[in-house]
Amino acid sequence: MGAVGLGVYLLTLLATMPARIVVPLPGATGTIWHGSAPIDGGNRMEWRWAPLRSLTGLGFAADVAVTGPQTALDGRALLRPGHILFEGVKGSADGGLLALARPSFACAVRMQVDLARVSIGGGRQGADGRIRSEPGSCQPFGGAAVAVPALALDIRQTPGLAVIGLAPIGERRNPFLVGGLGEDGKLRLIVSAQGAAALPFLAPPGGMTIETEL
Repeated sequence: MGAVGLGVYLLTLLATMPARIVVPLPGATGTIWHGSAPIDGGNRMEWRWAPLRSLTGLGFAADVAVTGPQTALDGRALLRPGHILFEGVKGSADGGLLALARPSFACAVRMQVDLARVSIGGGRQGADGRIRSEPGSCQPFGGAAVAVPALALDIRQTPGLAVIGLAPIGERRNPFLVGGLGEDGKLRLIVSAQGAAALPFLAPPGGMTIETEL
Protein backbone atom coordinates (compact mmCIF):
# COMPACT_ATOMS: atom_id res chain seq x y z
CA MET A 1 0.00 0.00 0.00
CA GLY A 2 2.91 2.33 0.68
CA ALA A 3 4.19 1.87 -2.87
CA VAL A 4 0.73 2.59 -4.27
CA GLY A 5 0.44 5.72 -2.16
CA LEU A 6 3.87 6.89 -3.29
CA GLY A 7 2.93 6.26 -6.91
CA VAL A 8 -0.27 8.28 -6.59
CA TYR A 9 1.64 11.10 -4.90
CA LEU A 10 4.29 11.20 -7.65
CA LEU A 11 1.66 11.08 -10.39
CA THR A 12 -0.24 13.96 -8.78
CA LEU A 13 2.97 15.94 -8.38
CA LEU A 14 3.86 15.43 -12.04
CA ALA A 15 0.37 16.28 -13.30
CA THR A 16 0.35 19.62 -11.45
CA MET A 17 3.75 20.81 -12.69
CA PRO A 18 3.54 24.14 -14.56
CA ALA A 19 3.06 23.69 -18.32
CA ARG A 20 6.14 25.76 -19.21
CA ILE A 21 8.46 23.08 -17.75
CA VAL A 22 7.62 20.58 -20.51
CA VAL A 23 6.13 22.84 -23.21
CA PRO A 24 8.56 25.76 -23.60
CA LEU A 25 6.20 28.07 -25.50
CA PRO A 26 5.81 31.75 -24.59
CA GLY A 27 2.59 32.33 -22.69
CA ALA A 28 2.06 28.65 -21.78
CA THR A 29 -0.45 28.30 -18.96
CA GLY A 30 -2.00 25.43 -17.04
CA THR A 31 -0.22 22.22 -16.11
CA ILE A 32 1.46 19.29 -17.81
CA TRP A 33 -1.83 17.44 -17.45
CA HIS A 34 -3.88 20.11 -19.22
CA GLY A 35 -2.56 23.38 -20.56
CA SER A 36 -2.55 25.77 -23.48
CA ALA A 37 -0.37 28.35 -25.22
CA PRO A 38 -0.91 31.02 -27.89
CA ILE A 39 0.77 30.44 -31.25
CA ASP A 40 1.07 32.45 -34.46
CA GLY A 41 -1.87 33.83 -36.40
CA GLY A 42 -4.24 34.26 -33.46
CA ASN A 43 -4.37 30.51 -32.90
CA ARG A 44 -4.08 28.64 -29.62
CA MET A 45 -2.75 25.16 -28.85
CA GLU A 46 -4.26 23.05 -26.08
CA TRP A 47 -3.02 19.69 -24.83
CA ARG A 48 -4.11 16.95 -22.48
CA TRP A 49 -1.49 14.58 -21.13
CA ALA A 50 -1.82 10.92 -22.16
CA PRO A 51 -0.13 8.98 -19.30
CA LEU A 52 -0.34 5.50 -20.86
CA ARG A 53 1.05 6.66 -24.22
CA SER A 54 3.77 8.52 -22.33
CA LEU A 55 4.85 5.27 -20.66
CA THR A 56 4.77 3.16 -23.83
CA GLY A 57 6.38 5.92 -25.91
CA LEU A 58 9.08 6.75 -23.35
CA GLY A 59 8.32 10.46 -23.58
CA PHE A 60 5.68 13.13 -22.97
CA ALA A 61 2.57 12.16 -24.96
CA ALA A 62 -0.52 14.32 -25.31
CA ASP A 63 -3.69 14.82 -27.28
CA VAL A 64 -3.31 18.18 -29.00
CA ALA A 65 -5.83 20.62 -30.47
CA VAL A 66 -5.13 23.89 -32.28
CA THR A 67 -8.02 26.33 -32.62
CA GLY A 68 -8.45 29.80 -34.03
CA PRO A 69 -10.75 31.94 -36.19
CA GLN A 70 -10.22 29.59 -39.16
CA THR A 71 -8.37 26.72 -37.52
CA ALA A 72 -9.60 23.46 -36.04
CA LEU A 73 -6.89 20.80 -35.86
CA ASP A 74 -6.65 17.68 -33.72
CA GLY A 75 -3.86 15.15 -33.35
CA ARG A 76 -1.46 13.32 -31.08
CA ALA A 77 2.05 14.39 -30.05
CA LEU A 78 5.02 12.68 -28.44
CA LEU A 79 7.99 14.71 -27.17
CA ARG A 80 11.39 13.29 -26.28
CA PRO A 81 14.68 15.18 -25.85
CA GLY A 82 15.64 16.34 -29.34
CA HIS A 83 12.64 14.66 -30.98
CA ILE A 84 8.98 15.41 -31.67
CA LEU A 85 6.41 13.13 -33.28
CA PHE A 86 2.96 14.15 -34.50
CA GLU A 87 0.41 11.56 -35.59
CA GLY A 88 -3.13 11.73 -36.95
CA VAL A 89 -3.19 15.51 -37.41
CA LYS A 90 -6.39 16.41 -39.27
CA GLY A 91 -8.66 19.38 -39.79
CA SER A 92 -8.62 22.91 -41.19
CA ALA A 93 -6.03 25.62 -40.67
CA ASP A 94 -5.25 29.17 -41.72
CA GLY A 95 -2.02 30.48 -43.16
CA GLY A 96 -0.97 32.02 -39.86
CA LEU A 97 0.38 28.63 -38.79
CA LEU A 98 2.92 28.74 -41.62
CA ALA A 99 4.81 31.39 -39.64
CA LEU A 100 5.86 28.60 -37.26
CA ALA A 101 8.03 27.18 -40.06
CA ARG A 102 9.00 30.45 -41.72
CA PRO A 103 8.41 33.54 -39.58
CA SER A 104 9.69 35.94 -42.25
CA PHE A 105 6.39 36.06 -44.13
CA ALA A 106 2.63 35.95 -43.59
CA CYS A 107 0.04 34.02 -45.59
CA ALA A 108 -3.71 34.45 -45.91
CA VAL A 109 -4.82 31.02 -47.11
CA ARG A 110 -7.11 28.28 -45.86
CA MET A 111 -5.85 24.72 -45.73
CA GLN A 112 -7.16 21.20 -45.23
CA VAL A 113 -4.65 19.06 -43.33
CA ASP A 114 -4.37 15.27 -43.18
CA LEU A 115 -0.98 14.20 -41.80
CA ALA A 116 -0.64 10.61 -40.69
CA ARG A 117 2.86 11.10 -39.26
CA VAL A 118 5.53 13.79 -38.90
CA SER A 119 8.74 12.85 -37.07
CA ILE A 120 11.47 15.48 -36.59
CA GLY A 121 14.74 15.01 -34.69
CA GLY A 122 16.33 11.83 -33.41
CA GLY A 123 16.22 8.66 -35.47
CA ARG A 124 13.80 7.69 -38.24
CA GLN A 125 12.77 11.15 -39.29
CA GLY A 126 10.05 11.36 -41.91
CA ALA A 127 6.48 12.27 -42.74
CA ASP A 128 3.42 10.99 -44.52
CA GLY A 129 0.28 12.92 -45.46
CA ARG A 130 -1.14 15.76 -47.47
CA ILE A 131 -2.19 19.39 -47.26
CA ARG A 132 -4.54 21.15 -49.68
CA SER A 133 -4.83 24.94 -49.79
CA GLU A 134 -7.34 27.30 -51.34
CA PRO A 135 -6.23 30.30 -53.43
CA GLY A 136 -4.91 33.11 -51.26
CA SER A 137 -1.91 35.37 -50.84
CA CYS A 138 1.45 35.48 -49.08
CA GLN A 139 3.46 38.56 -48.18
CA PRO A 140 7.15 38.54 -47.21
CA PHE A 141 7.86 41.08 -44.50
CA GLY A 142 8.87 44.28 -46.26
CA GLY A 143 7.64 43.02 -49.63
CA ALA A 144 4.50 43.05 -51.73
CA ALA A 145 1.73 40.47 -51.40
CA VAL A 146 1.85 37.62 -53.91
CA ALA A 147 -1.24 35.81 -55.16
CA VAL A 148 -0.97 32.08 -54.45
CA PRO A 149 -2.96 29.48 -56.42
CA ALA A 150 -4.67 26.48 -54.86
CA LEU A 151 -1.85 24.08 -53.97
CA ALA A 152 -1.41 20.43 -53.09
CA LEU A 153 1.45 19.34 -50.81
CA ASP A 154 1.95 15.57 -50.81
CA ILE A 155 4.45 13.74 -48.61
CA ARG A 156 4.81 10.00 -49.15
CA GLN A 157 6.90 7.92 -46.77
CA THR A 158 9.05 5.30 -48.51
CA PRO A 159 11.76 3.11 -46.95
CA GLY A 160 14.41 5.56 -45.75
CA LEU A 161 12.98 8.64 -47.48
CA ALA A 162 9.89 10.87 -47.30
CA VAL A 163 9.20 12.06 -50.86
CA ILE A 164 7.88 15.64 -51.03
CA GLY A 165 5.96 17.31 -53.83
CA LEU A 166 4.22 20.71 -54.09
CA ALA A 167 2.15 21.55 -57.16
CA PRO A 168 -0.96 23.47 -58.21
CA ILE A 169 -4.05 21.35 -57.61
CA GLY A 170 -4.74 19.29 -60.72
CA GLU A 171 -1.23 19.87 -62.16
CA ARG A 172 0.96 17.26 -60.46
CA ARG A 173 3.10 16.97 -63.61
CA ASN A 174 4.17 20.61 -63.23
CA PRO A 175 5.51 20.72 -59.66
CA PHE A 176 6.63 23.90 -57.99
CA LEU A 177 8.81 21.95 -55.57
CA VAL A 178 10.11 18.38 -55.23
CA GLY A 179 12.46 16.80 -52.73
CA GLY A 180 12.92 14.38 -49.91
CA LEU A 181 13.60 14.05 -46.19
CA GLY A 182 15.92 11.22 -45.18
CA GLU A 183 15.65 9.30 -41.92
CA ASP A 184 18.91 10.98 -40.88
CA GLY A 185 17.26 14.41 -41.11
CA LYS A 186 18.89 15.49 -44.37
CA LEU A 187 16.40 17.59 -46.33
CA ARG A 188 16.83 18.30 -50.05
CA LEU A 189 14.34 20.49 -51.91
CA ILE A 190 14.36 21.63 -55.54
CA VAL A 191 12.29 24.69 -56.43
CA SER A 192 11.48 24.63 -60.15
CA ALA A 193 11.58 27.66 -62.43
CA GLN A 194 7.76 27.58 -62.48
CA GLY A 195 7.70 27.46 -58.70
CA ALA A 196 10.07 30.42 -58.37
CA ALA A 197 7.96 32.45 -60.79
CA ALA A 198 4.67 31.67 -59.05
CA LEU A 199 6.05 31.80 -55.49
CA PRO A 200 8.99 34.24 -55.59
CA PHE A 201 9.39 34.11 -51.80
CA LEU A 202 10.59 30.48 -52.15
CA ALA A 203 13.54 31.03 -54.50
CA PRO A 204 15.17 33.51 -56.90
CA PRO A 205 14.20 33.49 -60.61
CA GLY A 206 15.06 30.21 -62.28
CA GLY A 207 14.64 28.14 -59.12
CA MET A 208 17.19 26.69 -56.73
CA THR A 209 18.22 23.65 -54.71
CA ILE A 210 18.04 23.76 -50.93
CA GLU A 211 19.96 21.31 -48.75
CA THR A 212 19.85 21.37 -44.96
CA GLU A 213 19.47 19.15 -41.89
CA LEU A 214 16.57 19.11 -39.45
